[in-house]
Amino acid sequence: MWRLVPVHIAKSILAAPVVLGLAGCGGHLGTFDTPETGGSKLANLLGFKSNDAPAEPGAEVRHIFCPEVVVLEGTAASQAYAGTPPSSANLRYQSAIGDTARECTLDGDQLAIKIGVAGKVLLGPAGSPGSFSVPVRMAVLREHDNQPIVSKLYRAAVTVAAGETRADFTIVSEPLRVPFIQDHAEDDYTIKIGIDEGASADKPAGKHAKP
Repeated sequence: MWRLVPVHIAKSILAAPVVLGLAGCGGHLGTFDTPETGGSKLANLLGFKSNDAPAEPGAEVRHIFCPEVVVLEGTAASQAYAGTPPSSANLRYQSAIGDTARECTLDGDQLAIKIGVAGKVLLGPAGSPGSFSVPVRMAVLREHDNQPIVSKLYRAAVTVAAGETRADFTIVSEPLRVPFIQDHAEDDYTIKIGIDEGASADKPAGKHAKP
């Protein structure tokens, strides 16, 4: 079951260094459809181009409406603990998604979607500076039956430097290709992302695959 919450709720995850129960938060984070609305650093990293498909001389320019990005409820953040039972005192670190962006272009008869995700790793009372890996899954699902066409796992390498308590991460996917159906691609597909702590490899697209 997917639930969208305002962007300020999802971003508030990043404001608190130690918060328990963040796995219950999900959200629809900021997304950018065109260069004009993609002014963030993340959007710039994506290398946004116009979503207007090239047209023959004299032909009308086609604008491609990119699918919406949502975060799977319960995957906007993740925590790691130094002992059991988990508590605020033995929290080692937490990772959280803070922003998203996407870009769509036509590639023959396919829609090529590039996805960007930005977030932070924050140390808890039991944590110490060092290297961390944040597994983030990105999937493109058919809107009519919520089935994934493509699902890819990415791992962000994050280093919290000595004397620091937090560090940023950014992941930009390669173009994920799905069949192009119409200019209003948001009616055909949804992009779903989240921190996937149980992942060990890419999950194949298919009836039983889940993002």
